[in-house]
Amino acid sequence: MSKVALATALGLLLFFTYLTGIRPAYAFAYGLCLLFVIAWIWPRLAIRGVTVTRRVDPGTPTVGEVYEETFEVRRKGWIPAPWVEVRDLSQVNDYQPGRVISLGSELVRWKARGVYRRRGWFALGPTSLRVREPFGLFERELKLTQRTSILVYPRVRPVPDLMTPSAQQVGSTTSFGAWADYPPETGGVRDYTTGDSFGRIHWPLSAKHQRLMSKTFEQPLTTDLWILLDLDRAVHFGEEEESTVEYAVSLAASMASQVHSRGRQVGLIANDSRGTILEPHRAVRQDRLILDYLAVCQADGRTPLTQTLARDRIRRLPRRAIAVITPSADPAWVRLLQAVRGKRSTLIVFYVDPASFGGPDQNPSFDLGQDVDLYVVRRGDDFARLVRTRDAIRIS
Repeated sequence: MSKVALATALGLLLFFTYLTGIRPAYAFAYGLCLLFVIAWIWPRLAIRGVTVTRRVDPGTPTVGEVYEETFEVRRKGWIPAPWVEVRDLSQVNDYQPGRVISLGSELVRWKARGVYRRRGWFALGPTSLRVREPFGLFERELKLTQRTSILVYPRVRPVPDLMTPSAQQVGSTTSFGAWADYPPETGGVRDYTTGDSFGRIHWPLSAKHQRLMSKTFEQPLTTDLWILLDLDRAVHFGEEEESTVEYAVSLAASMASQVHSRGRQVGLIANDSRGTILEPHRAVRQDRLILDYLAVCQADGRTPLTQTLARDRIRRLPRRAIAVITPSADPAWVRLLQAVRGKRSTLIVFYVDPASFGGPDQNPSFDLGQDVDLYVVRRGDDFARLVRTRDAIRIS
């Protein structure tokens, strides 16, 4: 029965009681009125003493990880709350942690689990709290606006090992050529060996020790690996997790994590709407900066990969290894890429096939050369197995 119908019935009862003048009817009518007032006041007073606490350990989650949230509901006032509903308003798919509980003097606690379905900022909250009196006639609702924001990082998966730059570009190798090719960081000295150029000799120490001493060099950390991520909106297809952009971002995050785990540095170039360039730096956790960017980046660029490679700033990058991640089959970027790379640069290309994500079948046909590692990534592929099928899917 609705509250309006109940109030109407109570009003009619009072009216007929007044007409008949029967004393028991008066007592019954007054009792119902008092009950009606108490039922109306009860949830309004009870909800003031109810508090809801939500806790979750954010950490550094990635897509696909399970999170656990703890709910605690307690009553501080003296009015009991026999019917309390806690409802989550986060609008997170497949996550319904709310409950209906009876709240006495003791704390009520429960846990709920969910899965991070997408990267980027993830919010838990707000929360809806409803309290109803024992008769079920009236209720009071309160919206708790507190939110917990969590940054969800891209899924990091095992990737092929061939993307690590060759060790011949670091350390005390004697393969450096002209004076201008020497790295700026001096790592130490060693005895002179035949073939060392004059630019490599450490003259002050040679004079001190009365024999020729050659410098050893450390390859600048800014040259270990550059990831070129294609975020041109015109070349991406698919929806949500099963899309070319999500696979591309996951590849970039996986490569950055692998290289950083080996003590190397990574830079990132993306042709998004801001033209992002994240240069490696010794003084900061560049791996965290790159992952933070990859967590929120979108395929919102309007600049094709061809124009990105043509920028003078990219052409002036130092000796480097380059990993290109793109769903573009335009052969023009292949020619520019060959012009951008240095003599000793390692080049890896990940071609994310848009046809497997619902895009057009482009039938790409371009020659990257024998010294370029090419991987074709399709929907549902296991990144770790790409190295085993590399020769079979090489495009030439």
